[in-house]
Amino acid sequence: MRSVSVTGFAAVLALLLLSPFSIAAATPQYVQITESFTNVYERLDPKSPVIIMAKRGDRFDLIYAGPLWYQVKVKDQIGWIERKAGRVIEGKNVFSTILSIVLVCALLAGTFIIVSRVINKQQTA
Repeated sequence: MRSVSVTGFAAVLALLLLSPFSIAAATPQYVQITESFTNVYERLDPKSPVIIMAKRGDRFDLIYAGPLWYQVKVKDQIGWIERKAGRVIEGKNVFSTILSIVLVCALLAGTFIIVSRVINKQQTA
C-alpha cells in the first residue's frame, strides 16, 4: 500500500510540474541580436546614452516586448533594443527538464513495483 501512495504522490506532482500553467516549467525568453551591431539604449529613446553596443548572436534577458522596442536586462541594468535588431527566442529551463525526467523515472519504478507485487500475489495464490 505504501508504494501505491508514493506512486500516486509522484503522479500528482508530475501532473502539476508538467502542466502548461506550471511555474517550474516556464521557459525564460531572450532577445538574440540578428544585426551585425546594434546599440542598447539606456532609455526608450535613440538619443539616450548607449549602455552597450551588441553584436550578432548576443543574448539578453527579455523583460518586455513592445511593438517597436524590446526592454532587456544587460548585466545589472535595464536597456532598450530596437525590435528590428533582434528576435525573441525561448531559453531552456534545465531544472524543469531534469525534474521531469526524474519524476517520469519515479512513476515507471513505482508502476513496476506495483505490477511485480500483484504478479507475485497471483502466483502464490
